[in-house]
Amino acid sequence: MIDPLIQTSIYVSLITIFASMGLTLTYLTTKVPNFSQGSFLTLGAYVGVYAQEVLDKSPLYFLPISFLLVGLYSFGFYKLVIKPLLKRGANIVLLMIATLTLNIFSFSFINIMASYLSQKFKISVTYVTFKKTDFLLLGFPFSFLAILLTTITFIVVLYFMLTKTKFGIAMRAAIENASLASVVGINIDRVYSFAWFLSGALSGIAGIFYGYYQSIDTAAGDKFLPIIFATTILGGVNSLFGTIPAGLIIGFSMIWLTYSLARYVSLIFLPLQFIIPLIIMSIVLIVFPNGLGGISQLIRTNLFKKQW
Repeated sequence: MIDPLIQTSIYVSLITIFASMGLTLTYLTTKVPNFSQGSFLTLGAYVGVYAQEVLDKSPLYFLPISFLLVGLYSFGFYKLVIKPLLKRGANIVLLMIATLTLNIFSFSFINIMASYLSQKFKISVTYVTFKKTDFLLLGFPFSFLAILLTTITFIVVLYFMLTKTKFGIAMRAAIENASLASVVGINIDRVYSFAWFLSGALSGIAGIFYGYYQSIDTAAGDKFLPIIFATTILGGVNSLFGTIPAGLIIGFSMIWLTYSLARYVSLIFLPLQFIIPLIIMSIVLIVFPNGLGGISQLIRTNLFKKQW
């Protein structure tokens, strides 16, 4: 049996990895720092709220639906807003403002939806937790085993897709140099569309699992957004798989470190749970802004030079 503190740290780390990979994807492809990433998580969480509170089903059954719906929501935003702005040569500031606008719109939409569900079905739609649908399997909460299996499966599939399929290789080429990739016949719009769909879909998955960790309200994703950005920056904004070790570092710093300090040193460390990721992000930006992905690239470059 794993220490519950370590178990929770792993769980939070995996939620963070899912959401941060989505943010990294949009930046890698369209160079957009997506400030609406948190709202994607909230939308996914409310798919779970609808499943549990209205349909009386486990939110885990609705993982594919959350994946698809939030993915399509993100895809639609790319097609209707980001793509036209890119065609007009919009700079990063305008693109960032567009994502902030989507975040405000999404927050309003989620609140309207929550109010409708509350009035229509006479249910509570804020501060909802999914823990009542959880159960033990092999001595572990089923939600923990589910997110562990989902994460491993996704990482393996994503790695295989990016390295072994034609579309994955085309996607990597588009990320490296979109202009050159388009010259050799790669459909850049298809790559960007897929990236934005997957970005939303991953946050949709994160939203379902979030409800087994924290109670859900209409601002859940906005509260989690700084953690998502901290993980992406620590992993490296140009490193998709750098979010994996970064997510583990952020998750364990938030949970295991703060609770250990509170237990053995002083309770004053407990409120620092959500401040630590921001401290880590600040240090990374000052010391090594390329993050873990940049460090990995630097090591590989130096090893290559030594070989020659």
